[in-house]
Amino acid sequence: MNFKIENSYVNITNYPYIERHFEKMAARGWLISKIISGNLFLYKRIEPEELDFSISPYEVETAYTRKTKEELEEFQTVCEYVGWNFATKSYDLHVYYKEKDSEVVPLHTDEEEEFNILEKIAKKQLKALYFQIPLFILLAWMVIGRSLASVYGMKDGLTQIVSLLIPVALILMVINIYDLRKFLKINRKNIELGKGIEFNDWGFYGYKISFILFYISILVFLAYLLYSAIVFKNIILLMALIPSLIGIVVGSLYRIYVKPAKRSIGYKKVVLVAVLITATILSIGTGIFNIGVLASKDGPSKIEGYRVLSINDFSDETIEDSGDLRRNLSFLIPVSYDYSSYARRLGVIDTEYSRALTEGLARNLVNRYKREAENRLIGRNSKDLEFIFENGVYDSYYARSGLTEDDFISLRDRDKKEAVKEALEIIKERSIREDLDGLWDLDEVYFLNYESSEIVLRIGKEVFFLGGLDFSDPEIVGVVKDRLGLD
Repeated sequence: MNFKIENSYVNITNYPYIERHFEKMAARGWLISKIISGNLFLYKRIEPEELDFSISPYEVETAYTRKTKEELEEFQTVCEYVGWNFATKSYDLHVYYKEKDSEVVPLHTDEEEEFNILEKIAKKQLKALYFQIPLFILLAWMVIGRSLASVYGMKDGLTQIVSLLIPVALILMVINIYDLRKFLKINRKNIELGKGIEFNDWGFYGYKISFILFYISILVFLAYLLYSAIVFKNIILLMALIPSLIGIVVGSLYRIYVKPAKRSIGYKKVVLVAVLITATILSIGTGIFNIGVLASKDGPSKIEGYRVLSINDFSDETIEDSGDLRRNLSFLIPVSYDYSSYARRLGVIDTEYSRALTEGLARNLVNRYKREAENRLIGRNSKDLEFIFENGVYDSYYARSGLTEDDFISLRDRDKKEAVKEALEIIKERSIREDLDGLWDLDEVYFLNYESSEIVLRIGKEVFFLGGLDFSDPEIVGVVKDRLGLD
């Protein structure tokens, strides 16, 4: 092959070490031609040659400014004029080379000036990292928290991939912050004492390993998106990406056209705010449009071969029903799909099917369904219970949740918080209950509300969540078991 790709890392703290590395690669017949994201090195094949490399820091971009193409070419022309050949650049680091031992003017002769440039670049990078880390921590809390506790997190591969990606990104950021702060601390003192700039490569292999994990996660993420889009025809997932794409496009336009413009910083700040507002409005508008598109999608789904319930399964006549079938996959649950069958004046019947890798994971999924049902009961009843205990008036509505008037009378004289807590325990105990009568005769069966209109079933590695019928009715149980192949 005439090219070579290498996972490495170059930054302001280690570039002299990378210069030596490029010299070794040139001696083996590989000349650096491009650096992507500071860590993917692309080489082109050359005749083995002894070369000297020099990496020169030159700030290309700040939060509001960016060097134009002409300005960069002017800088490169000056370097080439004194005998250096331009190879490539990585952000603010520009790579040059020359024939070994040839007499040329060094690119940097004043170490204090060089450090001032490096310090400016480092401060810019640190500001960006300090801004990004809280956002990633918030994202980690939202995504990983969901993944650890919810049914969705266990069934959704995208959530699991992102849950792996975020910690790797955070580790990279923390390493980078430590590296930059240490570099600045040591070299501020060195410059004051008249010493040279001290570089290091202490985190080199940590960076390499982290970047490998990061890119593997990105590749898996992209493969998942393509598979979901092509095989599952997952329109919802594709639509969810549109706001991100809008942000990338609008941000790129600002970077290309506004940053290099010869206008004041104040003007660029105003434009940036306008760009952010525009991107937000477009994203919200797109989201509303997407919801409208999905809501207008009406018609039967092809459910042959899927173990799901339809309204027609419980009717003697053929009913014109509609349905949404949504397929998913994850590392823990390779096969899962959800189906909602609905018809006018007849309501909705929900089916969620999952086949886990192991029975242990299937049991875990059942427990998650139970926890989510418990959380729904707490969220649905807490405020209303506070109201009725505060006013001392029972509402017969709560009989449908499992709280009788006798229960209310026995609790109303207690402290309000204690009464609400005890009432919630009664509701949970009477709502989320095991099929002790053996009506279903499966490995695990739990009703998830008092009316028995929601239920979770497990047989081996398979888990079903069903909603919309009275699943304590023996006749309905028989139809469901026959339709889902649970006999």
